[in-house]
Amino acid sequence: MTSRNGTRPRRSVVDLHTHTTVSDGRLSPEELVRHAHAGGVRCLAVTDHDNTDGLPAAQAEAARLGMDLIPGIELSTELHGQSVHILGYFLRYQEPSFQEWLLPMRDDRVSRARRMVERLAELGYPVAWERVLEIAGAGSVGRPHIAQALLEAGHVGSITEAFDRFIADGGPAYVERMKLSPQEAIAQVHRFGGVAAVAHPCDFPDVERMVAELAAAGVDGVETYYQGYGPQRIEFLLALARHYHLIPTGGSDYHGFPMGAASTVDNDPGAVYVPAEVVERLRDRAGRYRLRASR
Repeated sequence: MTSRNGTRPRRSVVDLHTHTTVSDGRLSPEELVRHAHAGGVRCLAVTDHDNTDGLPAAQAEAARLGMDLIPGIELSTELHGQSVHILGYFLRYQEPSFQEWLLPMRDDRVSRARRMVERLAELGYPVAWERVLEIAGAGSVGRPHIAQALLEAGHVGSITEAFDRFIADGGPAYVERMKLSPQEAIAQVHRFGGVAAVAHPCDFPDVERMVAELAAAGVDGVETYYQGYGPQRIEFLLALARHYHLIPTGGSDYHGFPMGAASTVDNDPGAVYVPAEVVERLRDRAGRYRLRASR
């Protein structure tokens, strides 16, 4: 993607928001790490939705390539009837009690996706559930897989259109997710040694109110550097981060699905510039949490 003056934006060696086939990404954990490394990323967080199954393979491949791999997750929550996603970093994800806590959310993703496919058929835009599962592969099925099936079936011209017309929050084929509050998600991330940040905050109608509430609940960061966020929005979020003593995080939110021929979005790993100092601030915050827990 080029800017209005024809220059390419600065690439980032840090990307703190990416997805693999374990949730709703197009690349396997190993493929994602290799793809990010080839693009110049040297510190990568894998943040699959409600799932950490890809982290061991991603960590092994990152170690082989000499990359810094941050174990992460993206948790789907709801605040005042609106979707809020919470990113967790540096989690002790291997602990059985953490995996037990995740299990109901993982099961809900599958049943929810199936209900959305049924609604699409009722609306006159059928896609085969079997094909959605094929697109998802070994990962947890999600909305991008349904969007890809809609695109393949010729019902839409792009992934973006599939979301906008049918499966975005509140869309005609949208199905509510399992109810989890961001406050609970933040508490669980902290419980297992991690730091928590609000993902793509400007999706929420009242950003200032949401950030204030989650800051009071102990959230550690707010995703400030994100695809499509221009200088004014970044400055606005930086001001919020300073006011509430939060860490301004960022990333590409890479999934690897084509956005359609008309799209100019370039969200490859490293496409969104994130200051390297952000990683050390997150690491330091996680270390302090672990130190407190050991006392």
